[in-house]
Amino acid sequence: MILTVHVPPDLEKKVRENISHGNIDAVRNLLIEALEPTVEAFMNNTPDLSVEELELKLDRIADKFMKYVGPDMPPLSDYALSREGIYENHP
Repeated sequence: MILTVHVPPDLEKKVRENISHGNIDAVRNLLIEALEPTVEAFMNNTPDLSVEELELKLDRIADKFMKYVGPDMPPLSDYALSREGIYENHP
């Protein structure tokens, strides 16, 4: 299965800026933001699946994601999950 993620230019710019500043939490949040529409479209375009089939597909997506981020990816910080962290780029 291949999923294509369309990243708008403004989001790509933010990702690149945060990468250059070494802000991993912000990059992670921006990438999650970029993935949301793709996952929603995937879920809406998927024929009715059994729970087992859905779990298998989601496990495959998670496995591919782990290939890209690696096993040593630190968990999200408390700040990243806080209200301030979630809304830090939204005035």
